[in-house]
Formats: sequence, C-alpha cells, structure tokens
Amino acid sequence: MNALTLIPVQTIESFLLPTPQAQALALFDDSTSGIKQDASDWITGDKRGIKQARAFIGLSKNNKMPAYTIAIPARESCPRGGKLAKIKGTVCFDCYAVKGHDGMKPAQIAKQRRWDVIQLALSSPIIYDLWVAAFTLCMTKETYFRWHSAGDLFSAAYVALVKECIELTQWVSHWIPTKEPILSKPLLGLQNCAVRLSDDMVNQVKNKYKGLTSGVHTPDNGGRGQACPASEKTQDGCQDCRACWSLDVEHVSYKIH
Repeated sequence: MNALTLIPVQTIESFLLPTPQAQALALFDDSTSGIKQDASDWITGDKRGIKQARAFIGLSKNNKMPAYTIAIPARESCPRGGKLAKIKGTVCFDCYAVKGHDGMKPAQIAKQRRWDVIQLALSSPIIYDLWVAAFTLCMTKETYFRWHSAGDLFSAAYVALVKECIELTQWVSHWIPTKEPILSKPLLGLQNCAVRLSDDMVNQVKNKYKGLTSGVHTPDNGGRGQACPASEKTQDGCQDCRACWSLDVEHVSYKIH
C-alpha cells in the first residue's frame, strides 16, 4: 500500500476545489475592466484603497442623496416583499427596484454580482472579513449610508454582517428601510442606525409597529407623518433633509413612483 491510498478521497477532491478568493475573482469576470481590476486588487491584496474596496462590494451613489448605498436584487432578497409584490395595492406591487433604470440589464448584472459576493461572504470567513473590511474603509470619510436602495434584509446571517458593519462605523448614520420586523430586531437599539419598517399598503393610515416607519402615498392622499420633499418634487433631492436617517422622525412618507 503506497502513501497515496491513505489519503481520504474527499481530501484529494478538496485540493481541486477553487479557493474562496478564486471564487470571488470569478464573480468579476464579466464586469468592466476597471471594476474587475480594482476588485481583483482588493481580493488578492495587491492594492487595498477605498476605490478597490468600493469596487469589491459594489457601493453606488446618487448625487441627489448624501450617501452611498448598496443595491441587491429585489424580490430575490425580499422575503416579505416578494410575497407582497403579488398583491395589488401593496407598496411592493409595482416595485420601483425592478423597473426603469433598475430593470435594465447593466443594473441587473451589477445587483446580481453584489448579491453573489454577499452570498460568498456568508459562506466563507475569508470573504466575510474582506467584505466587512471593505465596507469599513469605504465609510472612512462618510457621514451617512443607506442600506438597500434595492433589496432587503434576507437572512439572520446577513443581518449579523450588517450589524457588524454598523457597529464598526459609529461615526456614520445608517438608514435601513425594510419589510422585515423579525429579521431586523438585532439592529434595533443601535444608536447610529434608523431601521424603518415599511407600511404594507399604499395610503396606509397607521402602522402597529412600535418603532420607526415609512410609507407610500398617492398624490391625492398626502400620506401621514413627514412627507419626503424629494418625492414631492418640492426640492431636488435630499438637500438638507435627513428625516430618513433621524431617530427623532417617527414616520416618513414617499409619494408613489
């Protein structure tokens, strides 16, 4: 009997499996050359600046909002929202995150890649640490951050990742719009995070949830609480408004779009 026969078959096979880093690199094969290079540099450790970190986790910024955000596939990452999307009259029925610019192929590809990187991070401690380190570095000079311009909290493991990122960036005010009252519980009480539970129905008159909330209203309704001036077109973008991030604003209402 030679030495090779003493090695378990599963151990031999494990040598043939790609490393987590190799799996992460493969996720950027179809991205633009700049993003691919920056993300690769972050993964391999060749260069780890904010530019490389941002490319790896896929942060984006709307110049009308004072914060970076991350967008992942809506419906696929929305446990409750995916169900509500099938019910007419709910805030999820005509979801903005699956139409218009968000529904175009480049945006869909980018959101899928972010989703795949997160999924890999949740299964690999190495990629998990790279993700958290990248997020923390990206927030170095930031004051505000919005979680999920598309998508939602989708699992307890993901919530744990989000919580760690929030706790490591105490100088940043975080805002999390969500449809997940149970999944989001570990995030409640964080002093630098406004978790806003969304109403289920358009023009909903009240919400039994005891924490911060948000809603959607039609033009003839006006909503309740504080109306978002950007969605009402009374101003261009957020400008000086920070109601969504404020722990002192109980309810923010957005005009349907």
